[in-house]
Amino acid sequence: MTQMADEIRALLADLYGDPEDFLKTPHRWFGGRSPDELMATEARQFVLLKFLRGRDHVPPIEPDRDFKPYTTANADDSIDQAIARLKEQIEQLRALKGSGPEIATVIGRAREVYGDEGLLWLLEYNQVLQTTPLELVLQGKAERVLRQLGRIEHGVYA
Repeated sequence: MTQMADEIRALLADLYGDPEDFLKTPHRWFGGRSPDELMATEARQFVLLKFLRGRDHVPPIEPDRDFKPYTTANADDSIDQAIARLKEQIEQLRALKGSGPEIATVIGRAREVYGDEGLLWLLEYNQVLQTTPLELVLQGKAERVLRQLGRIEHGVYA
């Protein structure tokens, strides 16, 4: 073992109750790799040592203990979730076709404020409105949505 590896192990023993567990667990700090992987080369040992000596070093918090490295499988799950959400949004937009003048007014105003992204704004949750703008329109509360668009246009709310 090199002197740097000995120093890393001594620091880990001081910082962690179970240094071996820390070495084997993948961490966000290291791009989802385990510190053990960093021990493989001297250059990577230097990165680990620098991290452990850093002033902002904090032992892992609970979410870090359960961190799972990003893989093709969980990326595929995220893509599937995004596709399902987009399909739902497409259906919401299709349901607007042929709707009354109130919806046409809101859509026109959203496009004035946001351009081509206006329709998408209607589908996104709005913190100020505490729901999606479209949901308010469908509840007959288009005036609240129009007021919010006016505020956004004039820089009162982003």
